[in-house]
Amino acid sequence: MYAFAPSEQQLALKRSTAEFVQQELCPLITAGGTQFPAEAWQKAGMLRLQGLAIPEIYGGRGLDALQVFLVLETLGYHCEDNGFNFAISAHLLACAVPIGLFGQESIKAEYLPLLSDGRLIAANAMTEPASGSNAFQMQTLAEPAPDGSFVLQGNKCFSSNAPVADVLVVYAANDPERAHMGGITAFLADRAIHPFTTGPAIEKAGLHTCPLGDVFFDQVTIQNKFVIGKTGRGALIFNRSMEWERACLGATHVGNMQRLLDKAIQLMKQYGKDTFGDAARQELAYWQAQLDAVRFMGYAQAWQLNQKKANPRGGSSSKLLISELYKKMTIGLCRLLGEKQYLDQDFSRSQADAVSSTLYSGTSEIQKQIIAQAIGL
Repeated sequence: MYAFAPSEQQLALKRSTAEFVQQELCPLITAGGTQFPAEAWQKAGMLRLQGLAIPEIYGGRGLDALQVFLVLETLGYHCEDNGFNFAISAHLLACAVPIGLFGQESIKAEYLPLLSDGRLIAANAMTEPASGSNAFQMQTLAEPAPDGSFVLQGNKCFSSNAPVADVLVVYAANDPERAHMGGITAFLADRAIHPFTTGPAIEKAGLHTCPLGDVFFDQVTIQNKFVIGKTGRGALIFNRSMEWERACLGATHVGNMQRLLDKAIQLMKQYGKDTFGDAARQELAYWQAQLDAVRFMGYAQAWQLNQKKANPRGGSSSKLLISELYKKMTIGLCRLLGEKQYLDQDFSRSQADAVSSTLYSGTSEIQKQIIAQAIGL
């Protein structure tokens, strides 16, 4: 475990990541940009950021969940493009990880090296217009064909990375009546082989460099070898990927929050503590205390994921508290700094980026439901 003090190996991992991000990635990223930074994506592949949790035999870094958290936290601190950080995390946690855990050997051998070094971009296609948070009540169908393949019909929405994605991890109903009890199947869809289409990037308030869009399947045939796991086991695979998302996605938010707090402290020192007053100093101290608390909660949940013990309550608690703090802190810092927030656009950009953190990977309300069920309510 992290044991409240990092090991030398963990410190070295953070140092090497910080050095790479500062020297290699940041020069390729324009803070406040609106386009997907393709060159930075390719550069990130040199450190295999897109394959942190993928075994080395398949071209990844072979890191465990806690190490993944530490790397993503470091990325979130040093890279001010929160959209890019989110694109990396979504690709890794919602796509590469479930392929690595459940994919057939031929698919893992062919695709994981390309996903790990950034030659391919992946998107998760789960959400649908009519199902919302009740994700398993999907209308996208996977009709079995006589040759063992499946024909997909339907559409997905709000899929991160979709407009630029080469491959998808897509979930479709092979038996709508059974839903999550054996009626959902996960597939890998390759744009070069399977003729799915994607809509244009949706304009949104934040995370501009992570393009968000719709995905359409019009009688798209997907061969049996592209089934991830087994037919009907899609709900299990999705839930497992959500364990990774809820345990590790918040790491970039933790890094972002610490960066903003450090900048706020420097502004307070630059303009004098008396300019802000004791109330402002105490509020910053309180934000730091809360961040320290959720950081160690994130470490603990990532460590527990390493033990291969399902803990939906822990994952949902960590995701809930980190994302809610992220939203509240960015709003609070902008209010606290007043006009001085505009000396660094990082504050207002992060505020816009943070709002959606309470929506993706399951809304805060969904996390509360999971926690309530876990405690017998």
